[in-house]
Amino acid sequence: MPLKLSSLRRAARWAAPSFAAASAGGLVAAIIDGLGDVGTIALGAGFVVLLVAPILLAISIVGRALYAGWQTPELAAIVGPDGAAPRLAAWLVVIAVDALVLVVALMIGTAWFAAHSAFTPLPVAYFEATLAAVLAVALAALSRPMAALATLALAPLARRAPRAFRPRAIVVTLAALAIAAGVATWFSIVQPSLGAFDTSVIDAPLAAAIAFGLVHATWSRWGRARAIASWAVVAVAGAAAASALVVAHVAPAATLELWGDRAIAGLAIDRAFDLDTIRDAIPLATFAPVPRPGADHPDIILVTIDTVRADHTPPYGGHAEMPTLAALADRGAVFDWAFSPSNVTRRSIPAMITGIGADRVRGRVVSWALRVDPRHVLLAERLHAAGYDTAGFMCCESFWGPELHTGLSRGLEHLEIEHDGAKLAKRARAWLEQRGKRANNRPLFLWIHILEPHNWSANGDPPVNERDHVYDHVLAQCDAMLADVIAFAKGAIIIVTADHGEGLGEHGHMNHSTDLYDSQIHVPLVLAGPHVATLRASETVSTTNLVPTVLDLAGFAPPTGRAIDGASFADLATGARASRADGHAFAAMIKDRSNPGGLTALVDGSWKIIDDGDRLELYDLATDPDEHTDLAKREPAKLAELRVKLRARQQAGRVSPFE
Repeated sequence: MPLKLSSLRRAARWAAPSFAAASAGGLVAAIIDGLGDVGTIALGAGFVVLLVAPILLAISIVGRALYAGWQTPELAAIVGPDGAAPRLAAWLVVIAVDALVLVVALMIGTAWFAAHSAFTPLPVAYFEATLAAVLAVALAALSRPMAALATLALAPLARRAPRAFRPRAIVVTLAALAIAAGVATWFSIVQPSLGAFDTSVIDAPLAAAIAFGLVHATWSRWGRARAIASWAVVAVAGAAAASALVVAHVAPAATLELWGDRAIAGLAIDRAFDLDTIRDAIPLATFAPVPRPGADHPDIILVTIDTVRADHTPPYGGHAEMPTLAALADRGAVFDWAFSPSNVTRRSIPAMITGIGADRVRGRVVSWALRVDPRHVLLAERLHAAGYDTAGFMCCESFWGPELHTGLSRGLEHLEIEHDGAKLAKRARAWLEQRGKRANNRPLFLWIHILEPHNWSANGDPPVNERDHVYDHVLAQCDAMLADVIAFAKGAIIIVTADHGEGLGEHGHMNHSTDLYDSQIHVPLVLAGPHVATLRASETVSTTNLVPTVLDLAGFAPPTGRAIDGASFADLATGARASRADGHAFAAMIKDRSNPGGLTALVDGSWKIIDDGDRLELYDLATDPDEHTDLAKREPAKLAELRVKLRARQQAGRVSPFE
């Protein structure tokens, strides 16, 4: 039977508030998502609408359909002649109390289970599901008598103030109380417990939800303006969504920039488009460095050990038993003052393998890693394009696994992922041994990342007098792993460094990702192998210099220009020149989901300045390596000099590497 025009009109009228509310929510979310850069609100609005509006539309239609389905005669009977519905209020109160009891009981139960078990995923899932089921059955059994008692208690109040107990008033009042309780709980309990956790990502969804709710709540009062207003909102949202589809195809660079800089728009782009496919379409030759005429192309092995501070390793006077590292230092180049670009892995590793400062690396945080902007070019990609075999032996899945698409493994032809560092090192050794038995005309770049020191206190925070010993013991274990890796690396240039250091109580901080003192950013850097001299370099360097340095040592012209911050120190490592007094290194603590950010530091020669946004600190590392004495007031001329340099570097950090 043909669908009548009148039926279509009725359906359109019924659906109008849903489309209007969903479109309004999407547009408001787009505005909030782009507040940091108003110029890109219009560019990113369509992507936000594409993600948010369909979700809100589905919620609205399903919710309104369920509401309509509950408008039964039985429910209508709970409303008295005076319009009051105390029984409805009683049931809603009971439901709210039951939900609160369920949440609190699960929180307490989970906390108890965590304190009395190993708290592994499978037992936790079983325990929580069982506890929830038992509580739900108990609360369901109690709900009817509780509702009856609540009805008796509320009935006298309903007779005195029937208007306050009308269904609409009841729902609005309880909803307002629930929102107020949720906000109070969030700010008083949840948010303080999150520490530095970045909650700004919920701003746009929250604004969208508020706009969505307001449209529904006020729809009946729009009067004759409903049709015009709703169609206008829907039209604007539709035009924005259509423009997003166009932008994605005609302006891929702008799309990738939105992906890296906008939380909600980036999520929408991530879901709607395959960024890896776009990136893989770029020819490999595009990344190839320029070979130097007649230069050798030696094998290169890069060993990055997570969370290693320089002063605990033998080349820097440390007491950890690391004979393999010590032997490399005895026959190679030791950089006394090497600094990481940041104090957390997800920021330092991308900076180290792109040659770009941590404040200029673009990307989005996924899990505990940074998914780097696909426009960045990684060290392994450059070497692979230059004809190198490339291999990676990495910990862990959260950084190099295929599921999160971090991009950190781009350029690595052979990739193995293993959490256990000892097993990882043995797998790398076995692979090198097998490769050595084959005829290979191509040079090799192998990168191994070992995690163990990151979890040095995994068995609990040791007493203050045992922290150094426990930490050093883990470093000793890593040295055995290093020995396995280089056992079959004859004739290779070996580079050993760390992504960042570790606080062991200095300056009031344990672990890392909390400050930019040397305990967290001063890292070991040792090079050994063909053409590398035996020396100690006193020049200050940054590990963002690794990309141009490795390419230089591999026989290629190091990249230059705005797209890279690092500069090669290969001539220093080979002894072609002496250390300079003007070496410098910049570090930044970047604000994201679990890092408060707001800190930058610059090491210039032996002087170091730290800026926390409110005050400046100045240290002379040559005489005060532990940074106990702030010289900001005693050395105003030096402070002013370094402040100018730091401000210039901070300003440069705001410049996109893709401009």
